[in-house]
Amino acid sequence: MFDNQKLSKAMNSLKKGNKDAIEVIYDQTNRLVYYQVYQICHDHNLTEDLMQDVYMKVVNRIDSYQDQQSPKAWILMIARNEALNLIKKRQREVIIEDNKISFIQAEEVEQTPLINLAHEVLDEQSFLIVMYCVVENKTRREVAEIFNLSTSGVTFKLNEALTKLRGYLEGGANQ
Repeated sequence: MFDNQKLSKAMNSLKKGNKDAIEVIYDQTNRLVYYQVYQICHDHNLTEDLMQDVYMKVVNRIDSYQDQQSPKAWILMIARNEALNLIKKRQREVIIEDNKISFIQAEEVEQTPLINLAHEVLDEQSFLIVMYCVVENKTRREVAEIFNLSTSGVTFKLNEALTKLRGYLEGGANQ
Protein backbone atom coordinates (compact mmCIF):
# COMPACT_ATOMS: atom_id res chain seq x y z
CA MET A 1 0.00 0.00 0.00
CA PHE A 2 1.22 3.49 -0.84
CA ASP A 3 2.74 5.42 2.06
CA ASN A 4 3.35 9.10 1.31
CA GLN A 5 5.52 9.67 4.40
CA LYS A 6 7.70 6.68 3.59
CA LEU A 7 8.13 7.97 0.03
CA SER A 8 9.01 11.49 1.24
CA LYS A 9 11.61 10.10 3.65
CA ALA A 10 13.11 7.95 0.90
CA MET A 11 13.26 10.93 -1.48
CA ASN A 12 15.07 13.01 1.15
CA SER A 13 17.42 10.11 1.89
CA LEU A 14 18.22 9.75 -1.81
CA LYS A 15 18.80 13.48 -2.02
CA LYS A 16 21.33 13.15 0.82
CA GLY A 17 23.21 10.51 -1.17
CA ASN A 18 21.73 7.21 0.04
CA LYS A 19 21.42 5.30 -3.26
CA ASP A 20 19.64 2.41 -1.48
CA ALA A 21 16.60 4.68 -1.01
CA ILE A 22 15.70 4.14 -4.69
CA GLU A 23 14.43 0.66 -3.74
CA VAL A 24 11.85 2.18 -1.39
CA ILE A 25 10.94 4.78 -4.00
CA TYR A 26 10.50 2.06 -6.62
CA ASP A 27 8.39 -0.11 -4.28
CA GLN A 28 6.14 2.83 -3.47
CA THR A 29 5.64 4.11 -7.02
CA ASN A 30 6.29 1.37 -9.60
CA ARG A 31 2.61 0.59 -10.25
CA LEU A 32 1.74 4.25 -10.68
CA VAL A 33 4.66 4.77 -13.04
CA TYR A 34 3.77 1.64 -15.01
CA TYR A 35 0.21 2.80 -15.66
CA GLN A 36 1.29 6.34 -16.47
CA VAL A 37 3.79 5.12 -19.09
CA TYR A 38 1.56 2.32 -20.44
CA GLN A 39 -1.24 4.84 -20.98
CA ILE A 40 1.03 6.67 -23.42
CA CYS A 41 3.02 3.82 -25.01
CA HIS A 42 0.45 1.00 -25.17
CA ASP A 43 3.26 -1.56 -25.09
CA HIS A 44 4.22 -3.67 -22.08
CA ASN A 45 7.89 -4.24 -23.03
CA LEU A 46 8.45 -0.61 -23.94
CA THR A 47 6.81 0.43 -20.68
CA GLU A 48 9.16 -1.83 -18.72
CA ASP A 49 12.18 -0.30 -20.50
CA LEU A 50 10.96 3.22 -19.92
CA MET A 51 10.41 2.51 -16.23
CA GLN A 52 14.15 1.86 -15.89
CA ASP A 53 14.85 5.19 -17.56
CA VAL A 54 12.39 6.93 -15.24
CA TYR A 55 14.09 5.66 -12.09
CA MET A 56 17.52 6.49 -13.50
CA LYS A 57 16.29 10.05 -14.04
CA VAL A 58 14.90 10.14 -10.50
CA VAL A 59 18.38 9.27 -9.18
CA ASN A 60 20.18 11.64 -11.56
CA ARG A 61 17.82 14.57 -11.02
CA ILE A 62 17.11 14.19 -7.33
CA ASP A 63 18.82 17.53 -6.67
CA SER A 64 16.02 19.30 -8.57
CA TYR A 65 13.38 17.76 -6.30
CA GLN A 66 11.96 20.32 -3.85
CA ASP A 67 10.85 19.10 -0.40
CA GLN A 68 7.53 20.96 -0.69
CA GLN A 69 6.71 19.10 -3.95
CA SER A 70 4.66 15.93 -3.95
CA PRO A 71 7.21 13.17 -4.56
CA LYS A 72 4.58 11.08 -6.32
CA ALA A 73 3.64 13.92 -8.68
CA TRP A 74 7.32 14.69 -9.36
CA ILE A 75 8.06 11.06 -10.30
CA LEU A 76 4.90 10.75 -12.42
CA MET A 77 5.85 13.94 -14.27
CA ILE A 78 9.22 12.40 -15.12
CA ALA A 79 7.48 9.20 -16.26
CA ARG A 80 5.02 11.08 -18.45
CA ASN A 81 7.76 13.21 -20.02
CA GLU A 82 9.95 10.18 -20.73
CA ALA A 83 7.08 8.36 -22.43
CA LEU A 84 6.03 11.40 -24.47
CA ASN A 85 9.62 12.06 -25.53
CA LEU A 86 10.01 8.48 -26.72
CA ILE A 87 6.75 8.62 -28.68
CA LYS A 88 7.85 11.88 -30.36
CA LYS A 89 11.24 10.35 -31.15
CA ARG A 90 9.63 7.26 -32.67
CA GLN A 91 7.32 9.37 -34.81
CA ARG A 92 10.37 11.06 -36.33
CA GLU A 93 12.11 7.76 -37.12
CA VAL A 94 11.75 6.43 -40.63
CA ILE A 95 12.57 3.15 -42.30
CA ILE A 96 13.77 3.22 -45.88
CA GLU A 97 12.75 0.02 -47.61
CA ASP A 98 12.68 -0.46 -51.40
CA ASN A 99 12.88 3.31 -51.83
CA LYS A 100 9.68 3.69 -49.82
CA ILE A 101 9.62 5.65 -46.61
CA SER A 102 7.22 4.62 -43.87
CA PHE A 103 6.90 5.74 -40.31
CA ILE A 104 7.58 3.24 -37.56
CA GLN A 105 4.39 2.10 -35.89
CA ALA A 106 4.19 0.86 -32.34
CA GLU A 107 3.98 -2.86 -31.81
CA GLU A 108 0.56 -4.34 -31.12
CA VAL A 109 -0.56 -4.03 -27.52
CA GLU A 110 -0.37 -7.29 -25.63
CA GLN A 111 -3.51 -9.38 -25.35
CA THR A 112 -5.49 -7.54 -22.68
CA PRO A 113 -8.88 -6.95 -24.34
CA LEU A 114 -10.63 -5.26 -21.43
CA ILE A 115 -7.71 -2.94 -20.72
CA ASN A 116 -7.41 -2.23 -24.45
CA LEU A 117 -11.14 -1.43 -24.61
CA ALA A 118 -10.86 0.85 -21.59
CA HIS A 119 -7.92 2.60 -23.19
CA GLU A 120 -9.79 3.11 -26.47
CA VAL A 121 -13.08 4.23 -24.95
CA LEU A 122 -12.04 6.34 -21.97
CA ASP A 123 -10.11 9.59 -21.67
CA GLU A 124 -6.68 9.41 -20.01
CA GLN A 125 -7.77 10.36 -16.50
CA SER A 126 -10.77 7.99 -16.51
CA PHE A 127 -8.59 5.15 -17.80
CA LEU A 128 -6.04 5.70 -15.04
CA ILE A 129 -8.76 5.93 -12.38
CA VAL A 130 -10.21 2.59 -13.54
CA MET A 131 -6.74 0.99 -13.58
CA TYR A 132 -5.89 2.21 -10.09
CA CYS A 133 -9.29 1.44 -8.51
CA VAL A 134 -10.24 -1.79 -10.27
CA VAL A 135 -6.99 -3.42 -11.37
CA GLU A 136 -4.75 -2.24 -8.54
CA ASN A 137 -7.43 -2.22 -5.82
CA LYS A 138 -6.34 1.19 -4.63
CA THR A 139 -8.78 2.98 -2.36
CA ARG A 140 -10.64 5.92 -3.79
CA ARG A 141 -8.89 8.11 -1.23
CA GLU A 142 -5.48 7.01 -2.59
CA VAL A 143 -6.61 7.69 -6.15
CA ALA A 144 -8.01 11.06 -5.10
CA GLU A 145 -4.57 12.02 -3.77
CA ILE A 146 -2.93 11.04 -7.07
CA PHE A 147 -5.25 13.23 -9.13
CA ASN A 148 -5.81 15.99 -6.55
CA LEU A 149 -9.54 15.25 -6.60
CA SER A 150 -12.05 14.68 -3.83
CA THR A 151 -12.96 11.11 -2.98
CA SER A 152 -16.47 11.74 -4.26
CA GLY A 153 -15.00 13.13 -7.50
CA VAL A 154 -13.07 9.89 -8.00
CA THR A 155 -16.20 7.86 -7.22
CA PHE A 156 -18.20 9.86 -9.77
CA LYS A 157 -15.54 9.51 -12.49
CA LEU A 158 -15.09 5.80 -11.75
CA ASN A 159 -18.83 5.11 -11.94
CA GLU A 160 -19.11 7.16 -15.13
CA ALA A 161 -16.20 5.24 -16.71
CA LEU A 162 -17.55 1.84 -15.66
CA THR A 163 -21.00 2.70 -17.00
CA LYS A 164 -19.45 3.68 -20.32
CA LEU A 165 -17.44 0.45 -20.50
CA ARG A 166 -20.48 -1.62 -19.54
CA GLY A 167 -22.44 0.05 -22.35
CA TYR A 168 -19.75 -0.90 -24.88
CA LEU A 169 -19.61 -4.46 -23.60
CA GLU A 170 -23.38 -4.95 -23.57
CA GLY A 171 -24.40 -3.17 -26.72
CA GLY A 172 -21.29 -2.33 -28.69
CA ALA A 173 -20.08 1.11 -29.67
CA ASN A 174 -23.60 2.32 -30.44
CA GLN A 175 -24.39 2.99 -26.79
